[in-house]
Amino acid sequence: MSISVNKQSYLKGALILTTAGILIRFLGAAYRIPLGRMLGDEGLGIYAIPNQFYYLLFTISTAGIPVAVARLVSEKIASGQYRDAYTTFKLARAAMLSIGLSFSFLLFFGAEWLVETGIVATPDSFYGLRAVAPIVFFAATTSAYRGLFQGMQNMTVVAVSQIADQVLLAIGTVTLSYLLLPKGLAIAAAGANLGALPGAVLAAMIMLYYHWRERHNFKEWQNTVTTKAKNSNWDIFKEIFATALPISFASVALSITGIIDNKLIIDRLQLIGYTQQQATAFYGQFNQMAMSFINITIAFALSMGTSLVPSIAEAYAIKDYEKIRQQAAQGVRLATIFALPAAAGLFVLAPHLTLFIFNNEPAGVPLAYVAFSIVFWSIHLVTTGVLQGIGKISIPVRNLLVGIIFKIGFTYYLTPSPLGIRAAAISQVIMFVISSTLNIATIAKYVGFNFKFKATIVKPGLATLLMAACVWESYHLVITYTQSNGMATITGIIIGAAIYALTVILGGILTAEELGRIPKLGHLAAKTARIFNKA
Repeated sequence: MSISVNKQSYLKGALILTTAGILIRFLGAAYRIPLGRMLGDEGLGIYAIPNQFYYLLFTISTAGIPVAVARLVSEKIASGQYRDAYTTFKLARAAMLSIGLSFSFLLFFGAEWLVETGIVATPDSFYGLRAVAPIVFFAATTSAYRGLFQGMQNMTVVAVSQIADQVLLAIGTVTLSYLLLPKGLAIAAAGANLGALPGAVLAAMIMLYYHWRERHNFKEWQNTVTTKAKNSNWDIFKEIFATALPISFASVALSITGIIDNKLIIDRLQLIGYTQQQATAFYGQFNQMAMSFINITIAFALSMGTSLVPSIAEAYAIKDYEKIRQQAAQGVRLATIFALPAAAGLFVLAPHLTLFIFNNEPAGVPLAYVAFSIVFWSIHLVTTGVLQGIGKISIPVRNLLVGIIFKIGFTYYLTPSPLGIRAAAISQVIMFVISSTLNIATIAKYVGFNFKFKATIVKPGLATLLMAACVWESYHLVITYTQSNGMATITGIIIGAAIYALTVILGGILTAEELGRIPKLGHLAAKTARIFNKA
């Protein structure tokens, strides 16, 4: 029996998810602008802490489920096992309903215990902990549906639900925070936490709608009889979690690190004379303001690392190690070329950016120190994709854990020193320096690594220095004449981007072929590069 499944091409699906991912990151940063101006750094610190616990429970509850379900559904469809494909989804959905509901109750009723035991360093976050509790249930349930449609290679459905979730989250977070602000900072921050609930509910409803629309196809799947023996539910259940757990471990480790971070930073800052409110404000500056800029700038490397996995896996299957070496080196080089100017720009404009965006100049201090984590985080993401492609899924997790240990130690010992919040920012850089270096060493061990120092470091480094100098001069020139930090900051960004783009094209840092692979604007950039090269 032949069943048709509407699929999108790999490239189209990748482009849809990449575009959605970048949009979501921008929305995630954008809503923090009015939120930061309303709540201030202390309010953002109160708001951030419940989110860390939500991320942890969400990560544990979903446990790589979308990826695992997508992979298993895709494999079973390819082999004609449609009944087992749908059974995989149903079992994952049942597990997510149970686990999500359990974790929601656990967080809601455990909030008081978390505050009383001091695990949550800021008691004002109690209301926020209870506010985010129901979101875990909806997000966990939605993850099973997303895995089903990813397995069917229908990325549009996944992207629509993700974008709708983020749009409503942004609106709900700002609106509820504004309405509850007269009741005090703690309640307003809890309102911001609760603002994510409408988006989570809408995302779940969207997935339910698309599932209902395909109900006739799914009924046909369940009635399909194949020559292969039907797997038992227990076997399929084991398959799901055997696939999901290794994938999710790194995310769980980062979520736990985030919780340890907020506890360490707030507690250790109080050892050198800061009040709890001041320490919470410093945490808000670092976690919600400075890291907002960082999370946007790694989007390119995240997409590149994900897209490398199937290409590397294909080359590894036929033992084409030269192709792997070339793609790994090119991935690291491209990540560096895009990350260096972002890091330098944030470093040069750090206090001016946080003043312009959040009306909080002190937040520029942790931003300047954490800026160069972009470079090493980007390399970590790309090299993780390479290692996953050659089947070494657990190694990048191990390497990240080594980095996390150093990060925690650095934060613990040096935060109660003159470095203060800068220690937390520097520890973020150290974590990814270690993990990215270990990843590269591992790739070199298994397949070799063609690192081109001049093309990867020297050329983009010189272009970055030129760009940074132009940004610095243009900012100070404009602010001298206009006395407007906003105008001077925007001018510096535009000039910096233009200078770096021209240097990259004219200096041959990116070839015309590489420029041509960039979505949308790549063909125009490649054409420009060829014109200049001929001239």
